[in-house]
Amino acid sequence: MIADNTKKFEGRADVYEAARPAYAEPLFDLLCGCYGFEGKKIADVGAGTGKFTRSLLQRGCEVYAVEPDIDMRRAAEERLAGQSGFHSVCGTDANTMLPAASVYAVTVAQAFHWFDAAAFRAECRRILYGKTVAIVYNSRTESALHEAVAAVNRTCCPGFSGFSGGITEQRISDFFGEKFEQYHFLNDVILDEEMFIKRNLSSSYAPRRGDAQFAEYVFALRKIFDVYARNGRLLFPMETRAYIGEP
Repeated sequence: MIADNTKKFEGRADVYEAARPAYAEPLFDLLCGCYGFEGKKIADVGAGTGKFTRSLLQRGCEVYAVEPDIDMRRAAEERLAGQSGFHSVCGTDANTMLPAASVYAVTVAQAFHWFDAAAFRAECRRILYGKTVAIVYNSRTESALHEAVAAVNRTCCPGFSGFSGGITEQRISDFFGEKFEQYHFLNDVILDEEMFIKRNLSSSYAPRRGDAQFAEYVFALRKIFDVYARNGRLLFPMETRAYIGEP
């Protein structure tokens, strides 16, 4: 992992945990039913606050949640430390700190765009005794709402390069080569105004409180909410996308 990227979410753990949605449950049915995850040792790399880790634990997996950011890792530990099979690991995509041939599969949710793909591929091959890597995203689907938010991001967020870091399917395809499958699961969420604001502030490129553009950004988001919400609730169109194959 590029060194600077390990600090991208520093100080955002609370808002990330509060506002980021869970991943579509049918994905975990697929991982357990078709890919044999249930009861196995899994490395969840770039685990953040443990959103994806939590669902793997609920399916009986033993999970090594690998995360370099101390705030994000502590948030996961606070919520998951009491669960059987949870292991918190300070590591990166290029150095997970796990022994060779120690895990059945590797997952990476909402983080692959931060990775050095070649270094991550080599690390996956080193730590796997199985052969499966799952790259997963909760992705915004095309909508006028998301187009409006993107326009505000381009104005207020200098680091904005597209949602999910501007990740492309070509980059994922290059990582796997020919050996992968892709799956899409509907995962729309309903947000009130507070959670809509927090969801956008949880992004790495969003201005932080005290930044010059923070007030402008939040004001613009509130205006968008007013346009698209009905009875104080807003439909946030999303899908969970999974790319599963051999590194």
